[in-house]
Amino acid sequence: MQQFHNVAIIGAESEQSQQLLTLLEQREFPAAQIFPVNINAQADEDSDEEQEGSLKWQGETLDAAEVDMLNWSEISVAWLLSTDESALDIAEQARQLGCVIIDMVNANVDALSWVHAAINPEQIAEGLTERWLNCPFSLAGQLSLLLHIIQQDVELERVEVTAMLSAANKGKPGVDELAGQTARLLNGLPVEPKLFSQQLAFNVLPEEAGEGLNGVSKFEADLNEQCKALLQTPELNLNVSAQHVPVFYGDSLALHLYGTYSLDLLSIKEWLGQHDAFELVEDEVVTPVSNIANNDTVVLSRLRQNPNTESGVNLSLMANNPLSGVVANAAQIAETLIKQYI
Repeated sequence: MQQFHNVAIIGAESEQSQQLLTLLEQREFPAAQIFPVNINAQADEDSDEEQEGSLKWQGETLDAAEVDMLNWSEISVAWLLSTDESALDIAEQARQLGCVIIDMVNANVDALSWVHAAINPEQIAEGLTERWLNCPFSLAGQLSLLLHIIQQDVELERVEVTAMLSAANKGKPGVDELAGQTARLLNGLPVEPKLFSQQLAFNVLPEEAGEGLNGVSKFEADLNEQCKALLQTPELNLNVSAQHVPVFYGDSLALHLYGTYSLDLLSIKEWLGQHDAFELVEDEVVTPVSNIANNDTVVLSRLRQNPNTESGVNLSLMANNPLSGVVANAAQIAETLIKQYI
């Protein structure tokens, strides 16, 4: 008989909360009770009215949970969707009482277990010791899975990555800022960037260097670190360059892969085309507008031999990451937890 579990979402006001619940419902996740924990509970009354009761599960509205009334020892899994200090305090309290935290926002920088259900599911068992599992961010998980598939049969020596990040990479505030900037500029008005360092509309913004990272941005450093951790290949030469582009939805990676020996294009095409995590598109121009917006598919395109060497192939990866990536992985980790370990 299937066992049903109490679960919680810490930081339930996040826009990813409903995406997670919708996916869990589609996958028939065995939830007995779901407790949404809002972190910004002290916001003004108008915000409270808008947030409270906004989440749906099986056609019913979920009421926000009162943290002081929760018995975390009876809750199996909690997804963490906020980096707020109070959210971390709640998650730590839950973890101490036996609840497993699935960290979707890298809130705990000291956590050791990077987990992707399709790459290193065995890490789930190891992470249970601390009851804290870190999800890689969407692009890191998608790139790692692609490299993982290829590395089953060939040895990669070097990977060059050019990341083109949409406004949605920074969530709804990023989309709203790009929309506002575009409208103002089309009406001859100046823009005052808030979330982005400079004007994004009709512009390209290179990622800014992170503090103490020798000119590398935090995004670039995190992508490098998380991919190597997931693949357990610290020796892999992974070079990342990132910029923000004036696109609302759809993050893109231009990839150049180099093998220790020659790479067989037809074999790579077969491996990637058979994996249900990706859609391999040939003989069609793939764009964020036509293929990615409102789509949760990770699309691969422009797979081709590097014209300069038989040991290299080039391709593009594109995904609407608010609808895919970290949410799908977090759902699959929870499924594995309850099926095999809890």
